[in-house]
Amino acid sequence: MDLERRILQFIGKNKLITPRGLLLVGVSGGADSMALLTGLASLRHELGVRLCAVHFNHKARSQAGHDELFVARYCRRLNIPLVVGRRSGGKVIHLSEDEARRMRFAFFIKTAKRLKAQAVALAHTRNDLAETVLMRLMRGSGLYGLRAILPFRTMEGVSFVRPLMGVTREDVEDYLKARKTAYCTDATNRLKKYERNKVRLDLLPLLIKEYNPKVIDALSDLAQTAGEDYAYLAAEARKQFKKIVTISGKKVKMDLKRSQKQHPAILRLILRQMVEDLTGDAGALTFEHIHALEDLAAAGGHGAVDLPHHLKAVKTQRSLELFYA
Repeated sequence: MDLERRILQFIGKNKLITPRGLLLVGVSGGADSMALLTGLASLRHELGVRLCAVHFNHKARSQAGHDELFVARYCRRLNIPLVVGRRSGGKVIHLSEDEARRMRFAFFIKTAKRLKAQAVALAHTRNDLAETVLMRLMRGSGLYGLRAILPFRTMEGVSFVRPLMGVTREDVEDYLKARKTAYCTDATNRLKKYERNKVRLDLLPLLIKEYNPKVIDALSDLAQTAGEDYAYLAAEARKQFKKIVTISGKKVKMDLKRSQKQHPAILRLILRQMVEDLTGDAGALTFEHIHALEDLAAAGGHGAVDLPHHLKAVKTQRSLELFYA
């Protein structure tokens, strides 16, 4: 089965795209995003969607202007409109991966809302998924983190879909080679000062060579299983959430007496959902934050814990309250 058929099959299986409407496609100019744009361009009539490419220029590399021009020329060739965003200010010496990601996603979200797009398609593959699972395992993670990169998720009311999650980077490169489609190479992807690059260039090849030739599939399957298990537990936690948690303005309060009857797995998800309801950020808490809240809820007397997003958790004799400090 060729890559385009596999993309179509993955989209259908996961209900990622609906006919009619506009689909934005994030395009950096790299191999993965070029394969995504090329594949979706071939499938656009079958999918019944209009496409618009979106490219964000971080202006952090000397090659950034070339990449933007490369993407613009390819979009003209495919007759696909392109919206370009650029970081304000001059060239920077260093831009962290997190900073770059925040800027890029802010641009995607703003553009999707302005153009009333049904979703933004991103070019993550099974390799990206496997790398993320490994990184989460090394840092310490529960089911929430092991889901890694989801085929579909919503951020600030905007849907993000990942149609390439059913294929590997090798599949992508074979597809581009067969179609004689060029792509940009980011030299920073070879710099091992970045954690993901070390995992990609050193750890994964070692695991493939010495331990399991199919480790990418194994890690990807782990993420899928973790996602399914988490979805079930989260649904159960939401039922209990409605029974033991009250929301008043910008304060969320959990009844401690009733919370003691909850299974630890369900209680952890209730705590996470309390924060999500306040902040809108499902990933605001780390595993350490969750443990701190569990310890606070179980401890005798009063206490408090500081959380991300300027949130504070305060324990009284009868309840655990979360609010903005």
